[in-house]
Amino acid sequence: MAVSNASDSFENDDRERDTPDIAFQFVAAVYGGALLAGFVTTATALVSESLTVLAATYAGSFVVGASGGLALASVDRQLPTRLGRTFTRRLALIGPVVPLGLVVVGAWLAGLESYVDAVALPSAILVFVTGHMLSQLAENRYVDRVVNGNPDTTWAWEPPGSLKLDGILVGLYLLLATGNAAVGNWLQTLLWVSLGGLWVGNCLVDGRWRIGPGTDRTEIQFHDAGLVKRRPYTRSLVRWDEINHVRMQRGDLVVDRGLRDVRFDRGELEDPDAFLEAIDRRLAAQEPS
Repeated sequence: MAVSNASDSFENDDRERDTPDIAFQFVAAVYGGALLAGFVTTATALVSESLTVLAATYAGSFVVGASGGLALASVDRQLPTRLGRTFTRRLALIGPVVPLGLVVVGAWLAGLESYVDAVALPSAILVFVTGHMLSQLAENRYVDRVVNGNPDTTWAWEPPGSLKLDGILVGLYLLLATGNAAVGNWLQTLLWVSLGGLWVGNCLVDGRWRIGPGTDRTEIQFHDAGLVKRRPYTRSLVRWDEINHVRMQRGDLVVDRGLRDVRFDRGELEDPDAFLEAIDRRLAAQEPS
């Protein structure tokens, strides 16, 4: 167990940031462009098979959507914090993938000869990737704003996962992509390559694959506001007032907070019993006297 004590305690600060959030603004612009261009061009593909028309529609819609996303993220400095505050808001950023995905499935089942699936599938992939990135950035900004200081205590934590299983899954995706490419099914090749790439990205972001500087920073932090799960590139917060209780169940340490429990396998923590006791003490301290 690694423990560090903070010398200062900070309250939640809702003041606007003076410096622009360049990363969030950039991803918001790409997301806005991909979202608008995906829907508009997919709809256009239902009535037109001209590649020139589709390309011009996508380019024009992307510029308009990107400009709107950039403008919104630039003007509203509190947007990342508000989006990152709740799970439903973050999930809503990925929600537009569903109708695009249904269009792809419908086109395949109906055997349409148009460019509908060729437009909708790449659009769905780009919206998902940028929406997920935007969601993670928003959650990071929200956590940083709420905790706003050094942790009172840190606990060593090993994120769950199997390097061998992850490697097998990535290999399977690449095998399926190769098989589809061999028969000229390029859309399904794109699908399987994208799934493999997303899995690799998820392994890196979650800290299961540790490549590059700073990737060993996986830990649990205790702050006044709550418990923070820190991964190499993401942070998530569980507020103390959201936790009903904590318990051991079938070898797992379960932080009970209704429908969205947080679970830790005993092997993920260096001293799970001490960790459980520390959370119990925190919860007891939150109770009104």
